[in-house]
This record gives sequence, C-alpha cells and structure tokens, in this order.
Amino acid sequence: MTEIVEHGDRASGGEGRVVRVGEHQTVVALKDYKDIYNQITGKTEKIKKRYNDNILVDLSELEQLHHKIMQLCGIHSVIANTESISVFHEKERTEQFTSFDQFRSYNANAPSPTVNVLLKYNFSIIPNGRQRPQEYTVSIRLTSRLGAMKQLEDDDGPGFLFSGFHRYVLAHTAEVTVEYVDYVIARGFLEAFDEWIKGCKCTQKSKLLRHLRQRSYLVPEFVQLGIAAVLTWYAFQGVPASFSAASGPELWAKFFTLYLGSGYILIVLAGKSGSLIERAIDTYPELSYLKLNRGDEKIIEESKKQRPMALLRLFSGIVSAILVAIVSSKIEKLL
Repeated sequence: MTEIVEHGDRASGGEGRVVRVGEHQTVVALKDYKDIYNQITGKTEKIKKRYNDNILVDLSELEQLHHKIMQLCGIHSVIANTESISVFHEKERTEQFTSFDQFRSYNANAPSPTVNVLLKYNFSIIPNGRQRPQEYTVSIRLTSRLGAMKQLEDDDGPGFLFSGFHRYVLAHTAEVTVEYVDYVIARGFLEAFDEWIKGCKCTQKSKLLRHLRQRSYLVPEFVQLGIAAVLTWYAFQGVPASFSAASGPELWAKFFTLYLGSGYILIVLAGKSGSLIERAIDTYPELSYLKLNRGDEKIIEESKKQRPMALLRLFSGIVSAILVAIVSSKIEKLL
C-alpha cells in the first residue's frame, strides 16, 4: 500500500521522481511503480457459472473445496496469493477471515443462521513459458436456501414466497466467478469447482415440484374459474324452471339474488382454497443449506417439521375446493 509520494526534479520529465511504498517505506522509481500498478490493475476477462443444486454444506465440505483450489494452484507458479472468507448471517451481520486457517476457528455456537459464505482468492501466476505474472481472482459464493428463506420471511412476512423476484433470489445455491487473463487457467478453476459440486452432499431435486412451482401462481385463478363455471352451468340449467310462464317476479328476484350473492361468496372462498394449494406447493421445503453453527442446525430441524405441515395445507386446500364445488352444485335447491 502506498503511504508517501515524494517528488523529485519536476523538470526531468518524471525520471527523478520516486515513491515510498509499504510499511518499510521502500523507495521505488515512479516508472517502476506505474508498471507494477498497471500490471496488477490491468484489464482482465470475467467468467461466471451458477448452480441450483440442493447442496448440503458443512465445514468439512468447505475444507474439501479449499483443498481443491490450493491443489490446483500447485500445478502453477504462484508468486503471491491472498484469500478471504466472509460469512453472512441474517440481519446483515458479517464475519470476515483473512485465511482459511482463521476460518476454522469460526464460532460454531452462534445462534444466527448462515445466509451466504463467500470465498475469495487472489493469485499472481506466472504461466509456463512466460516471465510476466498474471492476476487471477476466484470468487465462490454459496447460499443457504433455508437461511435465505428465513431472512426473507423475517423481512417481508409470510407472503414473501409469492413474489417472483424472491423465487429468483432463492433459485441459485452456488456461484463461481473467475477474473482471468488466460482462459485455460481460468477454466481449470471452473472445472475444479464443478467437480466439487458434483461430489458435494445434496438432496435429489423433484422435477414435479419444480414444474408445479413454475405455475403455482395460476392455481387460485383456475380454482375460481372452475367454481364460476360450475355456478354458471347450474344457473343455466335452472333458468327453465325459474323463468317459466308460471313463475313470477318474486321467483326471478330470488334467482338473481341467490346466484349473484352466492357466486361472489363461493368464488372468494375458491380463491382462498387455491391460495392454500399454491402456498403448500411454494413452501414445501427442499433441503439445501450451509450448516456451520447452532442457528443453522435449528432451522434445518424446523424445515424437516414443515414438510407434514405443507402436505396438510395442500390436502386442506384440495378438500375445501371440492366442498365449494359441491355447494355450488346445490344452490338451486334453495330456490
């Protein structure tokens, strides 16, 4: 880090200018300093890859990931490297470690669930056959779907799952970004992470549940349309009896009052039943988490208990929709 800049002979075009850098105030020619600065901050490309696997990550899995990254660096000539591990908890609390060894001392008794873990590595690598070093940055973000759901629910309330934006936020559980100069070297980091994902503990994804969630927002509308269609059909069937030559204005008034009033009530109830079904689909938990502390263990146990509740909510929504349909078919009996 540059702390002091000293100016030499200004008339010399900068040749005599020097800077002092670092804690020891080492004298470096300004031209050399500029070359170093341009080398470090030079233009790089970026590549990113995201995953939506239901990964189950604990400290041992993170150690395996760190080992893979370090093992990959062993095949390159790394002249300098830094690393940092950041742990993000709910309520925007963050802990940062400057090395993986320090991260091993992380407080496992913390009660706040983990939302994200960010591992960031900076490498200065001299590729084979070259003398000039190249700068690489590898950033790995892992997301606890359970932790993120808990945080969103605390911030936005129980209805947050009905937001398409929140569904998108919860879609990705892992992301790797590599800033690179040489794509071949960068691809090695990507493949190492991809190999770790494939070997990581995970729960099987349900294709049926995924397709249902993509269209779950349509369930209340379909249930309401179904009840409206049933009411319309039975009202149409009752027209001959209610509007025959023998019927009078009193029967006509009863017909319109009954079907209009009951239609509104039953369609509203149908929407509530459809919302129960939609919520059951959206809230059925798929285990994907970061298990680093007591808070994580707690929400994992709570998630396992939510599965029967989601199934009960689904059953209640279906039964109530059927009951509303039965009542709709019996309205004409009240005339």
